[in-house]
Amino acid sequence: MNITNTYIENWIKNYMSLEENNNLKELPGFAFAEPIVGFSKGSDALYDFYKDHIDPEFYRTPAEWLESAFGHSFDPEKISVISWFLPQTDDTKEKTRAQNDCPPLEWTMNRVHGEDCNRRLAKALEEHLRSFGFEAVAPMCSDEFLWGESERFVKISNWSERHTAYISGLGTFGLCDGLITEKGKAGRFGSVIVELRLEPTERKYSTYNEYCMAKDGCRACIKRCPAGAITEKGHNKVLCMKYHADVIKKLDHERYGYDGYAVCGLCQTGVPCESCNPKKAR
Repeated sequence: MNITNTYIENWIKNYMSLEENNNLKELPGFAFAEPIVGFSKGSDALYDFYKDHIDPEFYRTPAEWLESAFGHSFDPEKISVISWFLPQTDDTKEKTRAQNDCPPLEWTMNRVHGEDCNRRLAKALEEHLRSFGFEAVAPMCSDEFLWGESERFVKISNWSERHTAYISGLGTFGLCDGLITEKGKAGRFGSVIVELRLEPTERKYSTYNEYCMAKDGCRACIKRCPAGAITEKGHNKVLCMKYHADVIKKLDHERYGYDGYAVCGLCQTGVPCESCNPKKAR
């Protein structure tokens, strides 16, 4: 069978169009709106750049992920990376937009159960590609996916979904570290690496923060951050994580009786880049 970009994009969209695959479990409705999909070559120089930039001993390139999964070497030129963005629903964004100290239960459950959907999608696509004889791996679903500490970046992982999306033509970074796509930055990213030649998506930008309007005076995400963790200099991960632990965890318990993963994300809503590329929209 001829597996093309269009085939994979349609497969992802069809998978996520079914509520049995795309849900928040105990809450009604879909977890995400329709995805957007991008592609990149495993040999793209940015993968090596990010490996060196983040941590050359810890971060992995696409070829290294496949080599670890299958026990033999791979030609990066024959590898493709499939990346996607799952936008939050309009209902979840509207409810989050109305909050100023802690996200609504829908946003929190999206981080928990929505991320489960994201990982199931990644695993299902990995298995689907393998069923046609292609060697594929979803890093986020692998037992070898790891988080680590970094003196420079505080917290890192050995595969970044946002950086992969940037390489795959899906968008550029904002002041708060979120990736701004054509459908905004409120959502989640995922990817699968496969030994299959696919057409890379054109990156319609030349700088890492091209879609962010901070350069034009926008301070919306700074104002939305209840922790004061976003300034003109960028995103302070230490202050952000401290607010999660000290404030949001307490508010989640008091308001929702929820004592699980504490998450914020207020900077992703009530801002010009919530649901679109603001540069293009303007």
